[in-house]
Amino acid sequence: MFWLERRVPIVIVPANAAYVGGVENQDFSFLVDAFCEPEFGRSVADWVQRPVSPYWKDYRATQNETQEASDVGFGALDDQMSVGRILISHNWNDYCLVDDIAVDTLYRGLGVGRLLMDACMDWARAERLAGIMLETQNNNIAACRFYERYGFELGGIDRLLYGGLSPRTGEIALFWYFSSTGRADRLDQAQLWKTTGNQSSRNFCPGCMPCPG
Repeated sequence: MFWLERRVPIVIVPANAAYVGGVENQDFSFLVDAFCEPEFGRSVADWVQRPVSPYWKDYRATQNETQEASDVGFGALDDQMSVGRILISHNWNDYCLVDDIAVDTLYRGLGVGRLLMDACMDWARAERLAGIMLETQNNNIAACRFYERYGFELGGIDRLLYGGLSPRTGEIALFWYFSSTGRADRLDQAQLWKTTGNQSSRNFCPGCMPCPG
């Protein structure tokens, strides 16, 4: 049990895909009011932002597909009510792939996302994987800031990924990585990455890069 601001007891529990798939009462949407221009070697705070007319984005339409493709899930509970989830998979490149991470709008800013990512990190370390990877977009600036703060490093910028869905889209796919050679502020956990945890069988699959939201 973890006590956050407002003294809300948040519990992170292992959950199968069916358990964490109940999103009908959760609002995982986020406000888009700018697109950023990503740059390697620069902090997200220093990226140039291009303001746009504000709109809300929701990945609910793709969540069922993501749920079915994931190997493991963890849920964030507030008094038995689901307020967030993370879905993860063994990826083909020996990384843990975050298929989806989402926190209800009412619980953002309380550390729920960090607790979910901590559960992901513990699982990946126990599975003796090389690290964690995920994908988000340049219009989800809050997510980019969160991953950077947590210790992820921007490893890939793909300007063409979403062109098939919308040729005029301004969305750029951003691939973030946390590995055993990650930033110093997470070095204590990274040093344990390959030396602790259970020996587990790994059924690798090619995986995909859905939007974490």
